[in-house]
Amino acid sequence: MRVALVGDEYYPDVGGASRYALELSLQLVKLGVETVVITHAHPGQPEEDELAGVTIRRAKGLVLKDPHRAVSPLVFRRCHRYVEEGRFDVVHGLDMYSSMAQMVVHYAHRRRIPCVLTCHSICNSPFLTGVQRPMGLSLRKADRLIAVSRASARFGRLLGFREERIAIIPNGVDLSCFNPETDGSLMREELGIGGAPLIVTALRLIKRKNPDLLISAFGRVLKVIPGAKLVIAGSGRESNRLSRQAERLNINNSLSMAGQLERERLAQLMAAADVFVLPSTVESFGLSLLEASAVGAPVVCADTGGIPETFQHEFNALLYPPGDDSAMAEAIVRLIQEKELAQRIRANALETASRLTWELAAERTLRVYEQVLQENASGRPHD
Repeated sequence: MRVALVGDEYYPDVGGASRYALELSLQLVKLGVETVVITHAHPGQPEEDELAGVTIRRAKGLVLKDPHRAVSPLVFRRCHRYVEEGRFDVVHGLDMYSSMAQMVVHYAHRRRIPCVLTCHSICNSPFLTGVQRPMGLSLRKADRLIAVSRASARFGRLLGFREERIAIIPNGVDLSCFNPETDGSLMREELGIGGAPLIVTALRLIKRKNPDLLISAFGRVLKVIPGAKLVIAGSGRESNRLSRQAERLNINNSLSMAGQLERERLAQLMAAADVFVLPSTVESFGLSLLEASAVGAPVVCADTGGIPETFQHEFNALLYPPGDDSAMAEAIVRLIQEKELAQRIRANALETASRLTWELAAERTLRVYEQVLQENASGRPHD
């Protein structure tokens, strides 16, 4: 089988959509699928490349920086050409909010190429916005929608996808990188933390991820545990504002901004943590929570979106009401002070992570490809 994975974000871009694209492409190759990633080019990147058996084709043209979105007709024309030349059995749009993925759904529909689309998003409203309504009309041209959680599937139904055309396939974790054997001691030594209680987060530093909420909560934690440290891994436009917030709260000496880390170093940082926190209130899945769980870091997260589908309060995580920095701080303090609770959550979360791998996600995705191929061969309409 020959498959095109199309989207605006791919390695070395950061974020959940980029990680999804990378891991899926690598695992599909291992399953014997001839896999071509079609994305846009950043300055200095070659038009064609190869990564561990994955062919990468990059369309050059104007691209927005944040969010990473192609906006140039030149990019779309080149993408059309790549799909036309590739003679693919299936085309997969990697993110429904990606301009390149949206474009390829239209193109594949016109060319009668079986097409799959992934939804990483959720909608907290029972009604679509003015932008989402026409988007739903156009994206329903895809033969199948892959949703990363039941929360994402609800958004897909809101967009007009019928139940039988939605496949729920959770994200996974790379256990070769994120596992209980990961050693965090060198990271503690490098950061000069020693044996201090360590709180870690890893996220894009943008408003909708709520990093400021964690800094507020950390200020509360320090009143109970004065020696605690917070390390924030990630980059984004909110970085300077967060530093100023820490200075106002007089906690900057207890806070380290680690910047963007390669995944091996991120795994080491997570393994060094006494608590991993994801402060976001809008999450369809929460991939970093799974990665932290896989190395043995107990997690604190909001009871929101798709998170409760994988993480349950006081079983494999501590959950708090979305946006409540006081409750977040209380959960962090509990995991640091209540060792038996932390150990129980750690053990249960390790078992959870062992069941959700990228290998399994890729196998289930391949079955979706086979289904849409069979349906198109039989002439069965999808809408």
